[in-house]
Amino acid sequence: MKKHVVFISLFLVLIMMATMLGGCGGSSKKPDAGAKSAATAKNPPKIAEPTKTVDPKANLNADITIVQQLDMVSFDPIATSDLSNRYIITNIYSYLFAQDRYLNSTPELAKSYKRLNDSTWQFEIHKGVKTHDGKELTADDVVYSLQRTQKGTAIGALFKPVDKISKVDDYTIQITTFGPYPALPTALTHVSCGIVPKHYLEKAEASKDWSNPIGTGRYKFKSRIIGDSVVMERFDGYFNKDDKALNKSLTFKIIPEGSGRTIAVETKKADLNVVFDTVDYDRVVGNANLQLWQHPSQLVWHLGYDNTNPNFKNKLVRQAINFAVDRKALMEVGHNGHGTVVFNNATFAPTCLGAVNNPGNKYSYDPEKAKALMKQAGVSGFDTEIIVFRDEAERMAVLVQSYLKVIGINATVKRIENAVFAQTIQAHKAPMFITSWGCYWDPDMFLARRFTKAGIGGVNRVWYQNPELDVMIDKARTISFDDKPRAEVYGQIQNFLAEEAPEADLYVNNMYALANKDLKGVEINVEMPHNYYKLHY
Repeated sequence: MKKHVVFISLFLVLIMMATMLGGCGGSSKKPDAGAKSAATAKNPPKIAEPTKTVDPKANLNADITIVQQLDMVSFDPIATSDLSNRYIITNIYSYLFAQDRYLNSTPELAKSYKRLNDSTWQFEIHKGVKTHDGKELTADDVVYSLQRTQKGTAIGALFKPVDKISKVDDYTIQITTFGPYPALPTALTHVSCGIVPKHYLEKAEASKDWSNPIGTGRYKFKSRIIGDSVVMERFDGYFNKDDKALNKSLTFKIIPEGSGRTIAVETKKADLNVVFDTVDYDRVVGNANLQLWQHPSQLVWHLGYDNTNPNFKNKLVRQAINFAVDRKALMEVGHNGHGTVVFNNATFAPTCLGAVNNPGNKYSYDPEKAKALMKQAGVSGFDTEIIVFRDEAERMAVLVQSYLKVIGINATVKRIENAVFAQTIQAHKAPMFITSWGCYWDPDMFLARRFTKAGIGGVNRVWYQNPELDVMIDKARTISFDDKPRAEVYGQIQNFLAEEAPEADLYVNNMYALANKDLKGVEINVEMPHNYYKLHY
């Protein structure tokens, strides 16, 4: 860990930016800054659509290098749901269901499935699936792996509705739930549901050594240099010959600095940058040798605070923080205005089922209202820390620091490594923090994980719990298999959480990927570029 010094010059620049932007009302909608630049760009961004056909003359044996900002954490699927980890290990492990670009489920290992009644599902897996060390995958492997997932904390509340996971025969498993659970197939796409062969899983659990992972995915693990790179090679034994890898190997290179990742693609040291820093936007759209790809996002940037911390137990203080921060200015600093501001407190992107952008039109940028709430709370001020682990968050934290000072909160900004972020949260050493959350279209995939006891030890980073909310979440899950009545309950939940203010959601950034202009098969979902197996020349 290391505490970064905040340079006075940067601080003044950001304060000036806040002053210029602060006159705009927080509830108004700002045009996408990227759209304005693209209108006159020589090479404007393209929408990344799923790959449908491949040129017969395409080179399917290229070695593809991908640059990302953060290193992975572990090859153990239940260790973390961090995006930088997920989009590496999902190349090695197969899943009953993979994700489409909207994070909905699409069958992978599941050859077929059916719901026998409101609480019983059966899944048939493909026969002849080979592991990377040449063994056949059966229902025993799937059951053992998913039972371990069920006991873990990474998936948390997603498996709370699940009663039993059992074997029917060598290629069929059955999952029973405590009641209706419409989102079960989508839950099975979670990173922690990666199917790890039983023989390897038992060995890895006993030795606590995951350094040479074995799966059934499109790629076999080759090597890893911690903090630098991960290399994997195409697995020619992948069971679905009609959807095999379109390249020979993937190398994931870690470059923390944003412009460094841009330069890597510019100089052809990398083929694809999956965490594009919009600081370089105008530069790359003017470069005919590059192509910037884009896709709508469901990645919600938020300011969190530990609700068990004495300074944040009072909901009036939490509400005051929501009024104190200028979300538009934060979006300018974090992503150069490329996104959509949200005034939510439930990590809802505008595209989620039942989403309300500003429940009850409660919040706006209003420092005077924030001061009044602090006075009403009887809190004159306090000292705290804002924890961050990436560049965008650090830039925003410096600006948040200035907003909080206006209402008497003196915050220092502390940057730590991504690998220890979860432990820092669990040790209650992150009184405040800024990070992002990739939400699903179905709120059942994240609400309980983010704001109930079932998410403690997982991704309930704000430590919020409330029995009233638990009842509403259960109601939304079980009321119907139809979306309309569920959406109505989710609207009620958002109004409830707007009053409780367990966190301050800020904005949803546009999703970009930067590539060599000749690279084919670039795909982006609502939280990150994905399906790297389709990349080819």
